[in-house]
Amino acid sequence: MNSAVSNPMNGPVNTAVDSAAEPHPFLADPSLRPLWQAVAAALDRNGLDWRGRLALPALEPEGRRRLGVLVERPVREGRRALPLADVAAAVERLTGVGLVEALTALGCAPRGRREAARTRRAQSEQRRAALEAAVEAHLGQAGGWVADWRDAAWSDGLFAGREPDQVTDLVRAVAAVLAHTGSGLSRGEIAARERGDAHALDSSTRLAALVTRALVARDGPAGERAAWERAGIPLDLVSAPVLTWALPLLGESAVAASARAMTAAGLPLHLTVLALRAAPLAVPAGTPVLVVENPRLVEAAARRGLQAAVLCTGGNPATAPSEAMAQLRAGGAELRYHGDFDAAGLTMTARARAAGCEPFHMAAADYRAALAAARAEGVDLPRDPAPPPATPWDPDLAVEFDAHRAIVHEERVMDAVLSAHGFAGR
Repeated sequence: MNSAVSNPMNGPVNTAVDSAAEPHPFLADPSLRPLWQAVAAALDRNGLDWRGRLALPALEPEGRRRLGVLVERPVREGRRALPLADVAAAVERLTGVGLVEALTALGCAPRGRREAARTRRAQSEQRRAALEAAVEAHLGQAGGWVADWRDAAWSDGLFAGREPDQVTDLVRAVAAVLAHTGSGLSRGEIAARERGDAHALDSSTRLAALVTRALVARDGPAGERAAWERAGIPLDLVSAPVLTWALPLLGESAVAASARAMTAAGLPLHLTVLALRAAPLAVPAGTPVLVVENPRLVEAAARRGLQAAVLCTGGNPATAPSEAMAQLRAGGAELRYHGDFDAAGLTMTARARAAGCEPFHMAAADYRAALAAARAEGVDLPRDPAPPPATPWDPDLAVEFDAHRAIVHEERVMDAVLSAHGFAGR
């Protein structure tokens, strides 16, 4: 394609453009490069279709001369702006292609930032609409923990980059997994059932992150594994067993025989969920069982040959400790709970109490005695910045703890606790 541009200074300039992929030699002169960079920046700011007044960059004399040739009028030094429409029309007359295509050939392609931002906003709005609809359709409520989960997951980008139908699918999958709460199926089993892939709920997946967030929002703070275990969805049925000592199990099952043999050997016994389901625990009615937060107490009980049963939750009870406690309670065992004297420990004590355990040596008098012992030994106890939860089994304990905020771990008082448990269990 041939075109001619009148040059008011040097006469006509005859040019030819065969391909938009090649920069036009007249336009590609280095003296004009600041102009094309300014044009590209203006289009990025204002949109690719913008044709307002272009603020001219500083151009050397040759650049002003060439710009004057393009727009068919002189561009004097000090000229601050030109209508971009004039520049665009001149470029198209010269090259036969549009302004954006010519800029691309010149290596100054605008990135279409405004258009891209508009597209991203539209896509984000579509994703959000899909999320709102899916939550309502599959989780059945728009308020409470569901709304908190939805908004937090959105803010943290867990739905970013997904098409609306993928957002819908993720929410549907979260609801399907939550429906298995308390089923006792492992994560792998649920993943295979619901997604056809036993690894679909592995920790590295986005779906697992969304479900974990939902469990925490619904059930309260916990680490990933603990949140799933607490919901009755173990990672598997053999890891994360419950640690026990001297459970006087009835019957002739392999589990009962193992418990007797390990107690005779002076060794604690780990029981998996699989074992608990194969041979549910049964003890004589009224058997006292001390439920503790820390495994060190089970170790101490075994080393001393304590003639009383102990079970460890390992913190917030996961599936195995929860099932063991439920089985023992159903058989008439007397469950006693002791934990740390700190805000988290008191919270766990309240949960254990709700699960049928009686707080044991967890009263305000026990806390005061522990503080007095620490002072007498010259021990500076750590402080807990968190306020205590309610302690309905002894309201004075919350008041006492709030006044001191001194943390007393189970290990500091385990001698007294184990002795009291062994004596009371006789």
